Amino acid sequence: MGRLLDAKKESKRQSLLAAAYELFLERGAAKTSVGDITERAGVAKGTFYLYFTDKANLLEALCFQISYDLMGRAYEAMQQHRQPEFWRNTVFLVDYLVDYFCREKVVLRLIERNFSWPLMEEKLTRQDDPLFSAIWQDASRCPALAGRSRDEALRLLFALFEMCGSTCYSSIILGRPAGIEQMKPVMYYIIRRCLDGPAGELAGAEAAADAAEASDAAEAE
Repeated sequence: MGRLLDAKKESKRQSLLAAAYELFLERGAAKTSVGDITERAGVAKGTFYLYFTDKANLLEALCFQISYDLMGRAYEAMQQHRQPEFWRNTVFLVDYLVDYFCREKVVLRLIERNFSWPLMEEKLTRQDDPLFSAIWQDASRCPALAGRSRDEALRLLFALFEMCGSTCYSSIILGRPAGIEQMKPVMYYIIRRCLDGPAGELAGAEAAADAAEASDAAEAE
């Protein structure tokens, strides 16, 4: 009985997400009300607040779902073209995402820069998700991350995914500082520089950052 109730609850939640997705793409999130969403989903307005605190909370959940589904497709495609080097596989993943967002600009406008870290942070720190467990196993074999703590590795992945997410939005939607075709080589160069070397190179970069921070602190004094 409990499982049946859980399934019904999840079905209603998914109906709200699906309705919101359609409306956000049609009108934009700003021009869509909670009432519009519940009417499209065919549920009472009060039902919305059983699953989401407000429209912003629903948008966050929707961005997460879009990102997760897209990452799953990208990883499946990468598996069919897997290379020995982690950095090459990472470039493939990012390139898949870039190509998708170039085709689906309306989706990119919807999630804006929200693809990446909320997704990465929650899933990579858990052990019960098959997709991100597989991604983490791949990352743990990367020479640049060998011997580093999980937190250290997550900080590097955070920087890379935030860079890619922000660059996609800025270059594809805004054309800044250049078009995506001009920015892809830059992103891929940075990914390789970060992931293709031994852990010592990353430690050197961190040491340089620490030195710069110490210099800034000295100047402030």
